[in-house]
Amino acid sequence: MSHLVLSNEDFSVKISPLGAELHSFFSNKLDRELLWQADAKHWARHAPILFPIVGKLSNDVLIHDGQRYPLTQHGFARDMEFETIHHTNEHAQLRLQSSKTTLEKYPFVFELLVEYLLKDNTLTTTFVIRNNQETSLPFSIGGHPAFNWPLHPDVGKESHAIYFEADENTPLLQLENGLLSAKTLPSPIQDKKISLKESLFENDALIFDGLNSNKISYRAANKCELEMQFSDFPQLGIWTKAGADFVCLEPWIGYSSPKGFESEFTDKPGIQLLPGFMELAYNFNLRFSVF
Repeated sequence: MSHLVLSNEDFSVKISPLGAELHSFFSNKLDRELLWQADAKHWARHAPILFPIVGKLSNDVLIHDGQRYPLTQHGFARDMEFETIHHTNEHAQLRLQSSKTTLEKYPFVFELLVEYLLKDNTLTTTFVIRNNQETSLPFSIGGHPAFNWPLHPDVGKESHAIYFEADENTPLLQLENGLLSAKTLPSPIQDKKISLKESLFENDALIFDGLNSNKISYRAANKCELEMQFSDFPQLGIWTKAGADFVCLEPWIGYSSPKGFESEFTDKPGIQLLPGFMELAYNFNLRFSVF
């Protein structure tokens, strides 16, 4: 399957129509790939789009009007072919529409547009959700890009950190077998900073809800940084797998079902309700700088 390519002096970007997934975010100035290139051992994805759910549902089942629909972790968009609507050297727009296949898992009529815009040293990803029915459309959506760790070839993994824009003291949400636990975790942020180490992720992802910060910076010592601005997204996940050389920075709208929640999908905590025949747009920016 051929990629859609965006490029300028700063970057070369590759996008796969399968899942509208970012497959490459290559820094021309650093002459280095910034995005995790996937492997079968650790994680065979790059930057999947999470829709119409983020995380898991109890028993992998969506309940709507008393009917039960099979819907697995993070939804189906990441594994479906998107239609390319527009493509230039700086911009790509892809679309996924509801179909017989999606209605068997998610009984709602929708349209999902994913747009990538490359301008100078910034890549903007935009999600547009359209409700093509009279009744409300319940959904969650999120990004899941994985970035190489180490980010810079001359900086060891232990010299990487994530810096937050503001002070953050709110406890983190915690997962238990993929579902939201009633327990929380103390925030690992100290002086607006998390020093990255694998032990942070022994209990799965770090899940931040109600952040004061609208942006974070993933920094390789004093060599380079990748800044993510995500003001449209109320949740943020940070995740890696043991032994893997990547860290995921994930802007989310929504999260896994609470443990024991088996009620109507529209009542699920974190779910968004889009009125009939309306649309919503959310975007996040990635800006990379070499010091």
